[in-house]
Amino acid sequence: MYFSIRNLFSFFLLLLILGSISLFGQNPSQIDELTTQQGLMFREVIAIEQDNNGFMWFATPQGINRYDGYNFKVYNSDKNNPYFIEEDKLTGNTLFDKKANVLWYLANDKLFALDLETDMVIAYNEKHTINGKVLALHQGKDGTIWIITDDYWKTQKSDSKQYLLKYNKGRFEAVANIPRNNRGFVSLNSDAKGNLWFSTTNGTRKYTQAGAFITDYDLDCYDFYGATMHFVRSYIDSKNNHYFFPKTQGGIHLLDGITHQTKTLLDVMEQFNVGIEDSQNKVWFAGSQSLYRMDEKGGFTNYTDLLKSRFDYSVINDLFIDENNLLWIATDNGLFKIRIGEQLFDTLFTSQKKGWGNTMRGMFEDNEGTLYGLCESSSQIIYRTSTGRIDTLHLKTDTGEQPNIHHGASFFVVNDAKTFVYSVSKELLKINLKSGYVKQYKEFIPNVRVYGSNPLVKLADGRLLFGYTLSRLTLFDPITEKSEPVFKDSNSYTEIEPLTFFAASKEKNIVWVGTQDNGLLKLNLNGSIEKVFTINSTPSIRKNHVLVVDEDTDGSIWVGTYGGGLTHISADGKTVKSYTKPDGLPDNNIVGILTDGSDNLWLSTYNGLSYFSKRNKNFQNYYTEDGLSHNEFNYSSFFKDSNDTYYFGGMNGVSSFTSKQIVRNETLPCLRLTGYSGYNSRYKESYEIDTSLYETTTIEISPYDQYFQINWTMPSYFQNDTNKYSTTLEGYEDRWFFQGSSPSVRYNKLPAGEYILKIKGADARGNETSSILSIPITVRQFFYKKWWFIALVILLNVALVYALFKWRLQQLLALEQLRTKISSDLHDDVGSLLSGLAMQTELMEINASQEDKTKLQKIAGISRNAISQMRDLVWSIDNRRTTSNDLIERMHELAEELLLPRDVSFNINSEGVDQRNKKLAPQIKQNLFLIYKEAITNLLKHSDASHLQVTIANQAKNCLFKIKDNGSTKENYSSTGLGLSNIQLRAEAIGGTVTFETTNGFAIILKLPFQL
Repeated sequence: MYFSIRNLFSFFLLLLILGSISLFGQNPSQIDELTTQQGLMFREVIAIEQDNNGFMWFATPQGINRYDGYNFKVYNSDKNNPYFIEEDKLTGNTLFDKKANVLWYLANDKLFALDLETDMVIAYNEKHTINGKVLALHQGKDGTIWIITDDYWKTQKSDSKQYLLKYNKGRFEAVANIPRNNRGFVSLNSDAKGNLWFSTTNGTRKYTQAGAFITDYDLDCYDFYGATMHFVRSYIDSKNNHYFFPKTQGGIHLLDGITHQTKTLLDVMEQFNVGIEDSQNKVWFAGSQSLYRMDEKGGFTNYTDLLKSRFDYSVINDLFIDENNLLWIATDNGLFKIRIGEQLFDTLFTSQKKGWGNTMRGMFEDNEGTLYGLCESSSQIIYRTSTGRIDTLHLKTDTGEQPNIHHGASFFVVNDAKTFVYSVSKELLKINLKSGYVKQYKEFIPNVRVYGSNPLVKLADGRLLFGYTLSRLTLFDPITEKSEPVFKDSNSYTEIEPLTFFAASKEKNIVWVGTQDNGLLKLNLNGSIEKVFTINSTPSIRKNHVLVVDEDTDGSIWVGTYGGGLTHISADGKTVKSYTKPDGLPDNNIVGILTDGSDNLWLSTYNGLSYFSKRNKNFQNYYTEDGLSHNEFNYSSFFKDSNDTYYFGGMNGVSSFTSKQIVRNETLPCLRLTGYSGYNSRYKESYEIDTSLYETTTIEISPYDQYFQINWTMPSYFQNDTNKYSTTLEGYEDRWFFQGSSPSVRYNKLPAGEYILKIKGADARGNETSSILSIPITVRQFFYKKWWFIALVILLNVALVYALFKWRLQQLLALEQLRTKISSDLHDDVGSLLSGLAMQTELMEINASQEDKTKLQKIAGISRNAISQMRDLVWSIDNRRTTSNDLIERMHELAEELLLPRDVSFNINSEGVDQRNKKLAPQIKQNLFLIYKEAITNLLKHSDASHLQVTIANQAKNCLFKIKDNGSTKENYSSTGLGLSNIQLRAEAIGGTVTFETTNGFAIILKLPFQL
């Protein structure tokens, strides 16, 4: 009973797996969507075009959308919209004229042309010889613009016609016309030879490029509300195959244009409307709701259910294939995007269940090429034979006990003959791959853990190594079935647990051991740890939790970590390099590493599969949209078979491939600058500039801009939110900065200067753009910081200083002239009067009485003293005697005049004055002289000195002025008169300091803060 239930379960599991292969095997393309939730202005899209910049244009009943991959630019009849168009209800197809850079469109049955360089719209009407409504728009193989018009609403109904018009030099020329039936249905196509196919309610007519009629065809006939109709839509591919879609029969049919014979290609009762050919020469057909693809052999694949699984719609209006081979499908509820290409990956053991399905662990193959894998969710080992048969390996034991392989059996190794496989669960297991018989080695139960993985590896000598702690590491010989512990001495190591991965090294007796909490260990099987790499070691790794290890051919080590990305350790262990998401990894959790024939790496992660080029140091990433069974892969679930086919297991089956069929360098479109914006503090307003209308050479930023933001796009529209960008600003930054999926960068208060912003992009796979976008940026300087303004200010300051200097000089010259005049007048006038007074007094003494003589002598003395005082004053203010030498000479004169008559000798030592012609300020000259005179006066009045010594010596930046006598009577030196206090005041007036000494005479020591 047990085996019957178990077999029944396996049968249902097998059906589930087989059913999933059918579903996923028919999905060579992947689907993305663009709806109002992503910013589309209106849910219904009538037509699609792409311009020279790679931007997409969507025609809707409420206007036109331009889409750059991130933002929409809306053209409608809202007068407040800067992109105003007069008519915004688009009613027909559109086309883009690449040569003229013009978007042609039909709105309210009128023809318009939007110039993409100026955003100006030209309306075509009677002035351009258009008569009536415009029903269809078409561009021929030679680039000629054709339209179909209908004058039914402007003429007598019985005389109304439909016209075929050709655009020529700004006007339309009618080249053919046909009578109109009671309906206005029309369509226009071109064949590979350039001939025009004009389908109306009267049938289909064929014309040359010049408009000459060739023949007509009656491809269908049906009643339409009481009217007989012959209108049929059609599509003609590059091989000139003419496909048409009759209403009465439905399906897709092929017309032989020569014999007029037809052939049914797809017999379904559904009306088709449009067709398009992709770069692989496959033709896509859209009905009202269905989508089919026809291959080169005429086989059809139905994608309708895949579309409807994404969102609801009722009508497909248009098909368009862009420059990147992306199929756009316009519906009444948004847009589908289908990436066209071959299926990159095969899927195996998958489930139809969405999300987590058949979760897979370890994989291996036998000697017949059968692939086995542990399905963890069902606790079964399932396999696929070389012929493609899928089944379950039923396990059994001698005792009838069911082997437990659910929790611990993540790793499997086969014997050399590939007839047995070993795994570790709650015990060591040996499984016969033919019979499913399991031998259990229960003696190793203490060495393994029931819940959690048990790493297992086969060594070069055939022995097995297993155990989840260092103390439980066991070497087992499958031939002799003997075992021994790796560490025999418990004191020779520190316990570490749990262990997560083993990788045998090419170096003898060396195994690399990954751990959960203690990093990477270099284990010597003789019982020692030779090297440890942790987050704290030197060099260090990013994370201590190691999930997978792989030794390279040069002896270096690749380490996949939990949360720390990929780490490379050099062979000498001295250099460590880490790679994470900013470097291009799809995720920082690495669970599997396999090396391909080109010595590059395949990495499975928690979010996709990655191919790493060791030479270029770049990543190419793959996801479910590329055909993977699931984006999340599992620990220990990776394998490369004897045919170099790679297998990576995840949360829903296995993805398999060969490296050559996957790795392709795709060329991405060039990055495009879309605009820039910012905030100007001077005008207190934000601004936004659209640069898509013109070729921008340099972006100029005002110095008042608080910030500015540069926006760009990469016109690669499939899963474009996964595109990644990096930028660097030359002149400001010295490295590249990863911007993630954001197509913009902002700078705040950038210093004035010249910069170049460089941008590079990559898609989700890691394919990089063919070139780097370089944007010159000039941040203008404030006008008051510009060189010309600074130079002008300097010149103005120089002029002002010069003017002040000149004014001051004139004032000083005037003062000098005044001083000279005063000194001359005093000397000449006052001096003469005083001299005359003295002489008159002396003459009067001759005849005067004795009493009067005394009085007259006193008057004469006062007069002569006044003359002396005046002479000193005149000398001090006379600007003709302003040098140091003049001062010294006057000091000699005064000493001779006052000291020699009193028998007092003197000596003035001025050898220390080396600049005798140096000019002295009048205040300095006057105060020094008066200090000197006061010293002599005090000597004569209050001292018994017989000698006066004066020393003047210039020092480094100062001057020493010393006056010393040899007198002994000093008690009266502080007497009345100018006195010593006046000497101090005069010294302070010229910035000097004065001290007095009374040793061996009296000395006045004056220190000046300048040189004489």
